[in-house]
Amino acid sequence: MKNRLKELRQLHQWSQSDLARELGVSRQAVNGFESGKFDPSLDMAFKIANLFQVAIEDVFIYEAKHSMQTLVERVKNFFGFEFGFERFTEKAINALNFARNEATRSQNSQVEPEHLLAGLLADSTTTSARLLRANGVTLDIETNEHSFEFRENLEFSPQSKFVLELALQIVRLQGKKSIGTEHLLWGVVRLAETDKATLSELFQRYEIDAVALNNQLTETV
Repeated sequence: MKNRLKELRQLHQWSQSDLARELGVSRQAVNGFESGKFDPSLDMAFKIANLFQVAIEDVFIYEAKHSMQTLVERVKNFFGFEFGFERFTEKAINALNFARNEATRSQNSQVEPEHLLAGLLADSTTTSARLLRANGVTLDIETNEHSFEFRENLEFSPQSKFVLELALQIVRLQGKKSIGTEHLLWGVVRLAETDKATLSELFQRYEIDAVALNNQLTETV
């Protein structure tokens, strides 16, 4: 994996020791990240991206292929085929099906993060719905007996695919086997932090306190 960490550090006129202090790691760790000797954990990668106020893919660039293409392929390999549902919990599958159906209903050609958010709110018994509603998030969602059925294989947008990849990453880090609604919500919050143009308006519209939501998610995920 190539990265722009050294370039970004030098733009801020920081030494490796300066960056190490900001990240709470050793100078040797920073040197290892920059040289590619070893890769940072997912949480550390997000910490670095947030520190420099850039998207995570603007720091860490996969060789040979576009980063988003690589992320999608990694998800495909993990599931056996692109976004097969074997690794999702039943409630997570329902949330994704609802998101697809919501995108179709609103005449969108792809499933966007806003549809994922609707899916995570649709079943009030899920962890994601409880956390979102506890933070004052409400949507005018109509559900019926067919809301969670798979009806149309609508594609996910690049941003929504990235959410799925982030959910996959946190599950892998925890050594778990299944992706739940809380992991999908974790991916949405991470996307909001790293791609502010995509979700800032959405979070503002529903007055989502990303900091409070993230703190609660950390205790749950």
